[in-house]
Amino acid sequence: MTMQQVLYVLEVASVLSVSRAARRLYISQSALSQQIRRLEQELGYPLFSRTAHGIRLTAEGENFCAEAAPVADGWRALCRRTAHGKAPEPIRLRLGVGSRVYSNHLFREVLSYFEADPRTEVTFVTEAGRDVLEALQSGALDLALDRLPSGDETAKEGRFFSCELIRERQCVLMTRDDPRASLSAISFGDLQGGVMISGLEDSAEDRTLKDLCRKYRITLNRIFRSDGIETNMRLVRDGMGVVLGPQSFADYFGVAAVPLVPETWVALRFLCLKSSLRRPEITGFRDYLLDICRKREAEKTAL
Repeated sequence: MTMQQVLYVLEVASVLSVSRAARRLYISQSALSQQIRRLEQELGYPLFSRTAHGIRLTAEGENFCAEAAPVADGWRALCRRTAHGKAPEPIRLRLGVGSRVYSNHLFREVLSYFEADPRTEVTFVTEAGRDVLEALQSGALDLALDRLPSGDETAKEGRFFSCELIRERQCVLMTRDDPRASLSAISFGDLQGGVMISGLEDSAEDRTLKDLCRKYRITLNRIFRSDGIETNMRLVRDGMGVVLGPQSFADYFGVAAVPLVPETWVALRFLCLKSSLRRPEITGFRDYLLDICRKREAEKTAL
């Protein structure tokens, strides 16, 4: 038995996933599985039971981990005392955070992940109107949690990885005393000649609005623009116009939401370059968020 094998077992036990533990340990899944099998052979009993739904600790595994945990803590303390002041190089991430992260109350979960990983120095980039894909391509961002602009074909060129986290129906957001706030639905045609609120000229949000106006042949009377979601939603609350957004925005910013017809859906997505998937700190974070969002969806379905 080696100390490394003990640490490997404790890591797998903490996340109950060999693949996720491998990414956090910066080794291959096959190498981690092999080390655990060797230890189980030496011990003469299995530490984990494998099922179609994943893995779990056996009774012997629980006892092993209970006894091994203080030993591992002592080992880590010894390593720190003998490191002669050398600190490992930090992992730096620039994470783009879209407004849907806040309105869906996901930011606290994001913070919890990085609080538990002191190796990572994360910079949150939240400027509105940012072209997410361009920022990823240029290296200004390592990854992003944002929506994908409608009609943006660059995501289909094979350079980007995208997976859906939270899917929401698009609504027309308006002040709560707007006469239309009581409607069960509103069409794009109903926006004809109205006042819309959008991001800065040629921003991703602005391009999305222009695409929709072309598609549905809508001529607007006026557009108010801002580079901040807080300002946009203040304009909505003051009755200066309407904005397209999800139901979660209405709840979060205190406005009314009327669903669009025909139904239009936009998803909060995990976005990065495909080449970035070689970085375990990125794939580990992706899997963490997917787990949280799947659990939320399962809880919502069960209600």
